[in-house]
Amino acid sequence: MKIKQIIIGVILAMTLASCGTEFKLAKSFMDQSKDVRVAVYFPETVKVTLIQDQDGDYTQVLDSVNQNMFLDIMYAAYSDGLRHYGLDVYIPEDQDHIQVDSTHWLVILSNMEIQGLYTEYDDYLFDFLDEYEYSFSLNTVNVASWFDINDGEWHPTLFDEHNLRDDFSSYVTRSWENGTHYHYSINPLKTKDVYNYAVYLGKRYAEFTYDYMMNRYVASELAKKNQFARFKLHWDPDAKGYYFLSEEEEFIEVKGEN
Repeated sequence: MKIKQIIIGVILAMTLASCGTEFKLAKSFMDQSKDVRVAVYFPETVKVTLIQDQDGDYTQVLDSVNQNMFLDIMYAAYSDGLRHYGLDVYIPEDQDHIQVDSTHWLVILSNMEIQGLYTEYDDYLFDFLDEYEYSFSLNTVNVASWFDINDGEWHPTLFDEHNLRDDFSSYVTRSWENGTHYHYSINPLKTKDVYNYAVYLGKRYAEFTYDYMMNRYVASELAKKNQFARFKLHWDPDAKGYYFLSEEEEFIEVKGEN
């Protein structure tokens, strides 16, 4: 464990030397965020839509899913995720007058849409001689979410969309006696998988929220010096390290909102 920590420390030190400004500001944000309290509000209901496939059939993956339970599980995972970053999630005494400033954030899941549908999955396999292509319809749960955040001012609405699908695996066998055979298996989504997905989404949104606020702080501080951030960062509280952030790992700002 000590060796791993030393290696992480050396890598972080080398990175700080070449990209010091952004990392120093990110660390400054992390130190300040230890005093942040966050009021979190999720909606009581969400829009659930079942979409027909080409044959007019509906997926049954959401039939046994309780909407309130899904939201409650996701709220708990989101709150726990923010606490994992050192933030204090609380319930305001007066919900009509919520304090908002740099150390008191208000986070609202303003809209969520859940779709149950079939999506096409194209499977490509290669061996030394041939290429194989097969298409399958997989049960899919699509979740689109819109967040609004206020830390003294409203930020642009933040959006994320993600899919959960049937588990799929495949392989090809070849022999002189039987020739080439394509094998596949589909493990259909179950109700427990959808509830586990709510946990995943809650943690995902908490991570995105912290990274968004951190990178916004970095950009704002650099702008005061007529500079701009060359990249975005992700803070991993488990590894105690910073990593470069890719576009697929963050909220999308909705243009024209707020």
